[in-house]
Amino acid sequence: MKIEETLVKLEEITSALEREDLPLDEAIALFEQGLDLAAAARKILDEARLRIEQVIEKAKGVLEREPFDVS
Repeated sequence: MKIEETLVKLEEITSALEREDLPLDEAIALFEQGLDLAAAARKILDEARLRIEQVIEKAKGVLEREPFDVS
């Protein structure tokens, strides 16, 4: 599942949990599903961060920062 899909589902669950007429059993089930989705989102973001760190590490020495001159 993509991060965007995960976040949309989390928003849907949050909206549902905010309803006052939600039965307790359904609220607990949605809460559990939300925790699972949050963990999945965290994993996706951790993997993305690792990929970015790897790309930056590979680029070291190849790319040099140059001073920015506005004149």
